[in-house]
Amino acid sequence: MRSSIQLATLNYALVVAEEGSFLRAARRAGIDHTALSRRIRDLEYAIGTRIFHRHARGVGPTPAGERFLDRLRSVLLELDNTLILARTGIKDEQQRLSICSNGMVLAGRVLDAIIDFGKCHPNVTVSLIEGSQPEARVALGSTEVDVTVTSSSRSNGGAFELKLWKDALAIVVASSHSLACRPVIEWSELGQETLLVRRGEAVLLADAVENGVQLPAIVEHHVSAGILLRLVGNGLGVALIHDRDANSVPEGAVCRKLRIGGKPIQICNFARWRQDNANPALPIFIAFLRDRYSF
Repeated sequence: MRSSIQLATLNYALVVAEEGSFLRAARRAGIDHTALSRRIRDLEYAIGTRIFHRHARGVGPTPAGERFLDRLRSVLLELDNTLILARTGIKDEQQRLSICSNGMVLAGRVLDAIIDFGKCHPNVTVSLIEGSQPEARVALGSTEVDVTVTSSSRSNGGAFELKLWKDALAIVVASSHSLACRPVIEWSELGQETLLVRRGEAVLLADAVENGVQLPAIVEHHVSAGILLRLVGNGLGVALIHDRDANSVPEGAVCRKLRIGGKPIQICNFARWRQDNANPALPIFIAFLRDRYSF
């Protein structure tokens, strides 16, 4: 019997049940009305029971048909799950995935995405590696990193790429700074400031601002984001963070919106990975990002 019933016919039966009409179901499925009706009759003949009552207002499942359709939904859902597992290569055993990102990006939405991924896929253990943009490019070429998430548009040769969300940048200044009383600060007002960045973030900044925009004096520090913002709070410079992280600045500093010509400064994030990476957890993570975080 199994070889005489096509999978498409089983799906059509569910569409008919949902629409309550052969005509509406045929339109939805993109099949001729007569052909659909004939397929359902052949299905009923094959299983030896009537699935639908036909009446003037349309169709409805018989008691036996209702039981059959309920079971069919479960079977097809299980089949879909089986095909997904086969396609991604995932097994019941624990999988591992290593993600490299620079500090500015990792402190933003990417961390939320990784947390969400962990909740949806508890059988995948994620290892985070924090590094600068140059380090991320080198790491992607090694066997230690499966995917990098970065705000730089400068791709690594041979890497696959997925464009993700955009983040607006904000400026952090000391609470005693003359600009601290302003809710919005223009980029041109930072000309005399010292911009503190972490290793590799100067490249990201150059990508974010428009061509021809003058950059302030930049001092690079090989420290954590927390230490960098403490330096700002003590009046040693200003720093950039994601606008969405405005509430995370330490005591002694404030976060203000940053604009160029009245417009927000936005940076686009990218996920990059190597085509020859055979880690079965990698396509699962990329599919997750594409479904929920790609724009």
